[in-house]
Amino acid sequence: MNRPAWLTRLLENGSLGFSAANRGQLAELLGLGIVSIRSAGLRRTIVVADSDQLAQWLQARYPTHPIDPDRLATRGGNIVRRGGSKVGRHAHEVLPLPFKWFGDGQDRLTRITRDFGLAAALTDRLAGLALPERWHLLTIENWEPFLQADYTAAPAPVMVAYLGGNVSDAVLKALDTFGSAPLSVLHFGDYDWEGLYIFQRLQRFLPAARLYIPPDIATLFADFGDRRLIERQIRKAAFDMHDRACRPVVELMARFNAGLEQEIVGLPRFSDLADGRHQSSQAVP
Repeated sequence: MNRPAWLTRLLENGSLGFSAANRGQLAELLGLGIVSIRSAGLRRTIVVADSDQLAQWLQARYPTHPIDPDRLATRGGNIVRRGGSKVGRHAHEVLPLPFKWFGDGQDRLTRITRDFGLAAALTDRLAGLALPERWHLLTIENWEPFLQADYTAAPAPVMVAYLGGNVSDAVLKALDTFGSAPLSVLHFGDYDWEGLYIFQRLQRFLPAARLYIPPDIATLFADFGDRRLIERQIRKAAFDMHDRACRPVVELMARFNAGLEQEIVGLPRFSDLADGRHQSSQAVP
């Protein structure tokens, strides 16, 4: 990784105008006591407090020995490119997907789910799962509903996939790699800004995905809506306020000034999974 020019000038000259610095790197240097800020009227100048420490910091951050980041694992490459393992759009390209499979009693994935409570696969292996031609996918945001989900008696196979509250694009993208595509995709999550945003991200990869909205959702909002859910959330700039599937929930959030956690909502029935005319497209009662 090439050393930024402003850091080279700072090391060579011992000082530099404040506006030339990268704010993130400057904050780190200030925290370490390697540099300080000197003000004269409206002019601010970065001054090196310890040139030896700055040289050591630069050598550690921008090593002189050649390393090809593309030959390293993702996070190792991030360290070489940007100076930190988590600095980059993706921390990992392959992640686990925990799921439950409810199918024929003799099916391998069904037996694993029955014996161990769940199954799992790495996202780069999902395309290799031997799945039937006709099956349904239910994605769930939170852990407790995922544990409770049981579709043993369903008339068609059902996969229940656990997404978690901060699902990676790698997981969402992998859901479109199955060798046999699901007949339907239904998402069950929290009814707040974060939960709806997870659904919209899922839609980007699986446009046919539907949002589960129970018929008594207005009553549930009235009885159990929690305004703290939306007070501590910031609506993402990328959130589509015109999304037809999300509009009924957004209207309820505005009416009650609250969000609703999915744990108070009963799990979808199999008919909710299989019915393509699910009420997510209907108006709020």
